[in-house]
Amino acid sequence: MILFDNPILFIIVVVLIALSLASIIFASVAFGKYTELSRRYEMFMTGKDAESLEDYFIDLQKDIDHLIEDNNKNKDSIRKLNRITKRSFQKTGFYKYDAFEEKTGKRSFALALLDFTNSGFVVTCQSHDDGTIIFIKEVEVGTTSTKLGPEEEKALEIAMGQRDRYED
Repeated sequence: MILFDNPILFIIVVVLIALSLASIIFASVAFGKYTELSRRYEMFMTGKDAESLEDYFIDLQKDIDHLIEDNNKNKDSIRKLNRITKRSFQKTGFYKYDAFEEKTGKRSFALALLDFTNSGFVVTCQSHDDGTIIFIKEVEVGTTSTKLGPEEEKALEIAMGQRDRYED
């Protein structure tokens, strides 16, 4: 035979037969996967428990709309809370000292209360045996119009974070 006499022609025929068999195998595997995918697609499109896919997507869109609405309400609430928080006192500085060098201990103190912009006031309470004296000095953006005493300055620095509260 002519096929077995020419070795190159024989190799080409064997390779073509092998490729044809491989193509048939791959085609049958692909057809099986396509059939399974088609079956799953039909099952998905018809829905389950008498609910169609369109109804499912409509319900899903309603849920998303409610979530977006709730998210916007939450953002507005957070903005309002941030505005309120910036105006509220959020920084404190407390410095306790002995104003009159009494032997009874440190009964006097300076207390600084500041908001987000370092505005607020410093309260100074000086206690002694005869009574108590209280001073209040207004603070605007970290400065005062009146001179602060050293204890008041320490309380203000503690509130603004320029001094450690345990540093003397």
